[in-house]
Amino acid sequence: MFEAKMYEYSTPFRGDLDAAFTLAKTALVSQGFEILPGSSAELRAEGPGMRSTQQSALLGVSEFRFQIAASTLTVSAVLGGVSTMKAFVTFFPPGLVLSLVVLFAVLGHGISYLGLWLAAPWLAISPLMATLIERRTTRTIDRLARSMAAAALPD
Repeated sequence: MFEAKMYEYSTPFRGDLDAAFTLAKTALVSQGFEILPGSSAELRAEGPGMRSTQQSALLGVSEFRFQIAASTLTVSAVLGGVSTMKAFVTFFPPGLVLSLVVLFAVLGHGISYLGLWLAAPWLAISPLMATLIERRTTRTIDRLARSMAAAALPD
């Protein structure tokens, strides 16, 4: 259900390969990514993961692969951080409300149906938040790829 998706984006590319990869390396290293060994036409990186919706959308990617071939820049990304956050927003808020209802019942306050009603909106909010987290990450990947292609163009 919360398996990490593979996302891919391609954009036309002509220009300086080193300028494009330098831009990507700068963006990724500043977010805590580790640059992995690759070929001259490929850049690979592994991310630290996403722990909060307040973090950079790039952290929604656990593995990046940038490849330039046949005048095309292709970005492949494993959305591991996105799947982690999807699971969190799906289970934590309703789980917290339900555990508080059980706690109060055990302490002798009875079962609060109000508490159960407080968990109900999360059945709609959680999937919406999960979709927004994924969309924000994929749009950021697209923008990074387009910026790399633009930075590589000759002056």
